[in-house]
Amino acid sequence: MKRITVVCLAVLTSLFVFSACGEEDGTSNVQVTQASGYKPNLPPVPSIPKPSVPETYSDGSYSIYGLRKNVGKTMNTQVEVTAYIVKVYEKPECAEGQTCHVMMPHLYLADEQGEKLTKRHIRLVGFAQSFKEMEDEKERDLKGQEPEELPEGVYLPPVVWDWRVGQKYKIKAAFVNRSSAGFMDTDGLLEYKGHECLDCPAEEESGKKKRK
Repeated sequence: MKRITVVCLAVLTSLFVFSACGEEDGTSNVQVTQASGYKPNLPPVPSIPKPSVPETYSDGSYSIYGLRKNVGKTMNTQVEVTAYIVKVYEKPECAEGQTCHVMMPHLYLADEQGEKLTKRHIRLVGFAQSFKEMEDEKERDLKGQEPEELPEGVYLPPVVWDWRVGQKYKIKAAFVNRSSAGFMDTDGLLEYKGHECLDCPAEEESGKKKRK
């Protein structure tokens, strides 16, 4: 009985101590010192200059800058865009016995020739379904063969294989966030409908045959 009484007294004493500690004054013992006259040494926020191109050109075609600035009007519509090719996706070379992931053919356009800032690029897709298709079309063109005949009522978009980096093009395309082949971009991308090279040598543009 005496032992039980001692244990009970010890428990009650512990509870009193904890309670007293929690009820001192409700303040923390941590001392906070405010530094005066201190300025953080941070680099300035970088500023991206506004593009030096108009929103639209005299022929009514958009610049990429203008296309995106007027996204409320241009998204999910067919547009014409005048821009330079800055990069063409190339089929990766795979080591013998290995399988590489190969994306569908696509390229990137920009308002300025050789634009390095990827935020100002826009992807163009839909001008070929595969690299094999482009290779076959190139072979037919170089041999001067007629385009493949399709059954009446069947339409396939023209296959384009001779894009040139650095050349200026007028592109007819649908401006979308997601292409029919599954390409996606929150800033929008272009799904190919047609094109005209604005500064290619005349002999390269003449006599081009398109699949109909």
